[in-house]
Amino acid sequence: MAPPVLLAQGQLAGGADAFKEGDYRRALTLFESEQLAGNDSAKLKYNIGVTLIKLGRYGEASRYFQRLLSEPRWRDLARYNLALAAERSNRKLIAAKHYRLVSEAADSQKLRSLAGSRLNTLAAAHRGPAARRGMGTVSLSAGRDDNAYALQNELLADASVGEDSFTEMFAWGQYRLSGSSGNGWRLHGYGFARRYSELDSLDLTSVSAALSRDGQWLQRLGWDAEIGAAGEMVYLGGEQVTRQLQLIGRARRDIGEARVTLSLIPSYYQGGDEYAYLDGWRQRFEAKWQRPLFAFEARAYYRYDANARTDLERADLELDTVDYYSYSPVRHSLGGVLEWSLSSSWDISTGVEYRRSAYDGNNRVTDSDGAVLSYQRESDRTKTWLATKFKITPRFSLDGKFVVLDNEENRDVYTYDKTEASLGVSYIF
Repeated sequence: MAPPVLLAQGQLAGGADAFKEGDYRRALTLFESEQLAGNDSAKLKYNIGVTLIKLGRYGEASRYFQRLLSEPRWRDLARYNLALAAERSNRKLIAAKHYRLVSEAADSQKLRSLAGSRLNTLAAAHRGPAARRGMGTVSLSAGRDDNAYALQNELLADASVGEDSFTEMFAWGQYRLSGSSGNGWRLHGYGFARRYSELDSLDLTSVSAALSRDGQWLQRLGWDAEIGAAGEMVYLGGEQVTRQLQLIGRARRDIGEARVTLSLIPSYYQGGDEYAYLDGWRQRFEAKWQRPLFAFEARAYYRYDANARTDLERADLELDTVDYYSYSPVRHSLGGVLEWSLSSSWDISTGVEYRRSAYDGNNRVTDSDGAVLSYQRESDRTKTWLATKFKITPRFSLDGKFVVLDNEENRDVYTYDKTEASLGVSYIF
């Protein structure tokens, strides 16, 4: 529970009265009106921040408390409320950091005790009872894809060619074998399946299982770390496309209200009977940043993806008269996501990702006249989406998503656009 709000006097009595009566929306309106009138006092900032917490607008509240950290008189109260906002946003590591600072250095004995109590509660939840060793989620949805083959529009005989409805199922889970969530071993994995109503050759299935060790080896540098290994199998139209073995290295650090995550994931692929040209290596690096931003939770990321598959060896061995297609792209992806909580039950998110791909090796294609076209394949893909989640209960929700893809390539036959829309349900256990 946050310390009592220090209410302003005089002309702000209306806001103070509204807060006492539990009418937090009216209180916020009155406090913000006073701010617009030119009142820039620390006391008013604190009042607005605490009122925003009462309204569940934790990201906005944190912004006000951050401004008070440089004010000696308000620093401890502001940091305590930063911890409270982070805890209620389920950002437990950031909350623990602020509670620890308050419990160790606050001038007020009462505030140190409050922070210490919350820190102990978080630590107990972090250790968790046996029932918390496992967790997971499952979702089921149905939707429509207007270009399932991802073909150039001009190649479609009419608007309905390649359009199909689909159903999707996704399940993810993990089980902690030993230790705590920040320092121990865990098993985790997922399964995904998409089934088309008519185009069953495009049915996609993937399953993965992993073993990870979460540790604190880099804590002196301010980073938490994870190492592990995973296996994945992918099927297309009922036939196995690839088997994959990957190593996982990941480090996370909180910087102020932001969290930075760095990942390095080298992988080796083995193709199925008809996909031997996919054998080879994949190296992936990702940097991700996230933090509250006004009323939103913001995320940005960069991903580097390099592939060296058997097709490159085949390109060197085959004659120029044999058609060859490269499956070894180097990709750079840059994306951003904004999440917005309209209420405690309703969340909306939107995002955009730009991906640049350049394929190693020159493609060789023989046309109907026998002429050979040689070129290096390059592509630019933009993906945008809008998603919503409405919680019927804390565990059960209704989900919706709308996705638009625009892929431009230096050979027009590979240029296409498509949209997907889906509705579904999900459950957390």
